[in-house]
Amino acid sequence: MKPRIRPDDLTNAPYQEGIQHLTRQWVRAGLPDLGLTETDFTFTIRTLLLTTQDMDRTTAIVQAVLAQAIALQKTSAWVDQELKFEGMIEGVDRADFLLLDLQQADNLDDAMLDSYNERINRFAAQRE
Repeated sequence: MKPRIRPDDLTNAPYQEGIQHLTRQWVRAGLPDLGLTETDFTFTIRTLLLTTQDMDRTTAIVQAVLAQAIALQKTSAWVDQELKFEGMIEGVDRADFLLLDLQQADNLDDAMLDSYNERINRFAAQRE
């Protein structure tokens, strides 16, 4: 059994280097930051790592969200929101959760359907 990653572990190798690398990727993406700072990026990535408990999975999520943000011309605030979303649904069935989210909506609109499609297709290229 793999030991759990704890908050204190994040300041040591290999986690610190992995977090710094992902933070630099986010900064280099050049997305509009809308007031978010590099410190905010690092905090979100650290939280995601504590949730996934896996540096490789965290890296895959961050890179997929960043690639999608660049392709869809989104902001760093969107990336931040989507990384938090990914952390929230880690460990549950993605399709079921997204479908439930749509079913619970009072009124479906284009923005909700766009968000559903973005989220359901985020890892499509990796599955092919």
